[in-house]
Amino acid sequence: MPSEIHVHLLPEHAHPDTFRGGTAVIVDILRASTTILTALDNGATAVRPCPSVEQAFACRADDANVLLGGERGGVMIGGFDLGNSPAAYDKGTVLNRTIAFTTTNGTKALLHSTAADEILIGAFSNVSSLAQHISQNHLPLHIVCAGTGGVITGEDALFAGCLIAHLDQSSTNIANVLTDTARMALGWWKHETNNRALVESLNRTQGGRNLLALGYESDIALAAELNTHPLLATYCTDNGTIVRRAS
Repeated sequence: MPSEIHVHLLPEHAHPDTFRGGTAVIVDILRASTTILTALDNGATAVRPCPSVEQAFACRADDANVLLGGERGGVMIGGFDLGNSPAAYDKGTVLNRTIAFTTTNGTKALLHSTAADEILIGAFSNVSSLAQHISQNHLPLHIVCAGTGGVITGEDALFAGCLIAHLDQSSTNIANVLTDTARMALGWWKHETNNRALVESLNRTQGGRNLLALGYESDIALAAELNTHPLLATYCTDNGTIVRRAS
């Protein structure tokens, strides 16, 4: 079990050096982390997070096998192959392809956290596998919520609480290692699950409302599905890619 469990409701709430010696779980439920896990589970070789649109285009210029995926303001970027809808990353599209991926919030959160000893991608679709892995080591855990444009968003905090709840199932003394923000996230997760279905909770968050306004209701439903992609996805600092971790 982690020696400490932190929830950073925005990446900038923690200095990058804070993550040294720990595990960072990057969370952008609507939709980057959900989409990355979908792509890797459907056979993508790797996902390369890019801080800019220009860098993504440069990746494809170097390798014709690269697909361009991502969004700005929730909308697919002109000249890209894919947006940020997880349903678009099906096996027929992504199998054996590398995806240069850039999003408004998720990629920034990941690149902010690269000092961590281990960097993982978290979503409802892999929460059980993620919790099982994390429970087996004692590194401090940092759950890093992407937010939206520098504003805290409920969907990421809700997942943080869900992950902590799963860890709580394997520990009788987890309360001793939770920071105050971790306690808050866990409490909110319990409150929401006692009162409504997860998809309804996500619809009510800021990220959910933004997607509903853009007509992406089906993406929210996909993001609300538990354990549909039971894999570990890890960021490799040596080559700057996210890959499926071998079991």
